[in-house]
Amino acid sequence: MRPLKTTGLLLAFFALAAAGSAQGPPPGYYSTVDTTTAASLRSTLHAIIDDHTRYPYTSGSTDTWDILGLAQRDPANASRILDVYRNRSFVRQSGGNSFYNREHSWPTSYGFPSNGSGNMPFTDCHMLFLCDDGYNSSRSNKPFGNCTAGCGELTTDANGGVGGGSGVFPGQSNWTSGSFTNGTFQVNVFRKGDIARALLYADVRYEGGTHGVTGVSEPNLILTDNTGQIAASNTGQNESVAYMGRLAVLLDWHYADPVDAFEQTRNDVVASYQGNRNPFVDHPEWVDCLFVGACEPGAPYCSPAAANSTGQPATIEGRGSAVIANDDFRLLAFQLPNQSAGYFLCSQTQGFILNPGGSSGNLCLAGNIGRVVGGQVVNSGFFGSFAVSVDPAALPQPTGSVSAMAGETWNFQAWYRDFVAGQVTSNFTDGWSVTWQ
Repeated sequence: MRPLKTTGLLLAFFALAAAGSAQGPPPGYYSTVDTTTAASLRSTLHAIIDDHTRYPYTSGSTDTWDILGLAQRDPANASRILDVYRNRSFVRQSGGNSFYNREHSWPTSYGFPSNGSGNMPFTDCHMLFLCDDGYNSSRSNKPFGNCTAGCGELTTDANGGVGGGSGVFPGQSNWTSGSFTNGTFQVNVFRKGDIARALLYADVRYEGGTHGVTGVSEPNLILTDNTGQIAASNTGQNESVAYMGRLAVLLDWHYADPVDAFEQTRNDVVASYQGNRNPFVDHPEWVDCLFVGACEPGAPYCSPAAANSTGQPATIEGRGSAVIANDDFRLLAFQLPNQSAGYFLCSQTQGFILNPGGSSGNLCLAGNIGRVVGGQVVNSGFFGSFAVSVDPAALPQPTGSVSAMAGETWNFQAWYRDFVAGQVTSNFTDGWSVTWQ
C-alpha cells in the first residue's frame, strides 16, 4: 500500500472552493488509497468517492443548476459561465434558460434515464456540464470518438486563452457525425481531458450495489470500446449494468489534455456540495494503473520524508513498467510546494545523509549519484507535482550514463527548492526503489 501520509478529512476545506480559487484535495482525503494493483486501487478509490450527497436535478432549493453555475464560472467574470463544448461565456442563470442547459457526459439513456430520488448518476455534477443548447442537441447520446475532416464542425468561442477559429480539422472545434449509438462526437482539444476524466470517474464511482446512506440501488457503469454493449444499454429504463465509451479514445484524450486550473476549480466546487471528488483530476497518473494496468513498479523506502513548507512530506512514485524493453518508466513527485524547481536523482546504492548542504530534508542515496534525464530541471506548477520519463538504457552516473541490466536494483529520489521561515532552502522526497526486469 502507498499511503499519502496525511490524516483527517477537513470538510471546511471543501467550502473554500465554492468561495473562489482552486484548492485541491484536503489533507488525508486519499490517505487510504492503495496503488499496488489495479484491483486494490479501484476498490480503495471507490470506497472514498461513493455514497456522495445527492442534490436534486431541479428544485426551489440548491440544485444542479446552482452547483454547476459556480463550478463553471467564467474566470474573467464571475457572473458568467463558460460552457463545455462551445466555450461561450453566458450570463449565469439560476435555473433553466434558452441559452444553455445541462449535458450528461454519460448520457442518461445509457443506464439511468428515469430521474428520481434514487437515481444517483442522473444528478452527479462530476458527470454533468453546462452546455450550449444547440451543441448539446448535436451531441445527443453519441459515444465519444475521433472524427475526420468529413465530420460536421461545431466551432468554439475564444475565451480564457483558448478557442476560436474554424474550417480546419481539427483546430479548436468539436466535430460530429452520424446519430445515436452509431454516431461519433469529438470534443474540442482543450476540454477532451475534462470529459474523459468525468467518464473515468463514473466507471469507478458506480459499481452497482446500494448507496451506503440511502440504501438505493446504483448501476454498474462500465467504459468499453464495444459499441454493441453501448447500444444494448439504451433500453429506456434504468439498468443494473450499463456501458459507454469509447474507452480507448477517452484514454487518449486524458493524456492529450492535462488537468488545468478551470477543471481543478470545477472539481473543488462540486466536492464542496457532494462531498466527493473526481480522483483523476487530483491524481491523473492513477489512470495508468486502473485502465492500462501500469501500476507502481517498485516500492518506497526512506519514508516519510521531512515535511516541507506545505506541512506535508513530499513523495515519489514510479509509474509504467520495470521491464527494460518496454522503455516506459516514469518518476512522479507529489505534495511539493507550488511553482518549485527540482530534479530527480538516482543511484544503485541506498543511503541516508541528514540535511546535506543545509537542506531541510534528507538524502536517501549514496555511492555514485546521477541527475536523471541529463539533470533536467522541472517545475511543480500549480498542483505541486512534477514528473519525468526515465530511459533505462541511459541512467546517469558521475562518469556518464549506463544501461540498466535485468535484476539490478536502482534507487531514485527528487530534490526540490523550498522556502521556509523567510529563508530559501531545499528538501527531498522519500526514496523509490525499482528492480529492473
